[in-house]
Amino acid sequence: MRPTLFMLLVLYCPLAESATLQVENQSRFIAIIVTSLEGSLCTPNGQQLRPCLILPLSTSTYALSDTQALSATLRLASLPDADNTDISRLQKHAFKSVSEFTYQPVGALRYEQVRCETPISEGISINIILVDVMDVTCSTATDRHTSWVYKRNDVNVKFIVKDLPARQR
Repeated sequence: MRPTLFMLLVLYCPLAESATLQVENQSRFIAIIVTSLEGSLCTPNGQQLRPCLILPLSTSTYALSDTQALSATLRLASLPDADNTDISRLQKHAFKSVSEFTYQPVGALRYEQVRCETPISEGISINIILVDVMDVTCSTATDRHTSWVYKRNDVNVKFIVKDLPARQR
């Protein structure tokens, strides 16, 4: 009876953990708008990203589904008035800086892909951390456009948005 019980426990225990996505907004003036090609990130569904707006000096962490693909874009917008958080109005004034995340946990090819791009003049840095794998920052002319794909779908990802110090003239 013991070998049967052990075998059942092994069958029901997952071999790998799901990935997580953490978005940390360390900026004092920038809001992060998370959008999706599927258009369903704002709906109250247990495994999808919400809310779609991450206010300054706040963090949101999301558990990613083992069975559902996700493609999301992080757009940055100035938030001069903390009381006005209308996403449609903020999207009209989004910066050119952007980060993207694709998560494919099912099918023959399983992967996660991340990308960031920051123009020099926007005073923003986007730090992407693949936990225990890699740490890359988009903030200068030499790394304005960074992209990579890795063939694992269990790596926890962090996006950290920061204000850059003002440049002296």
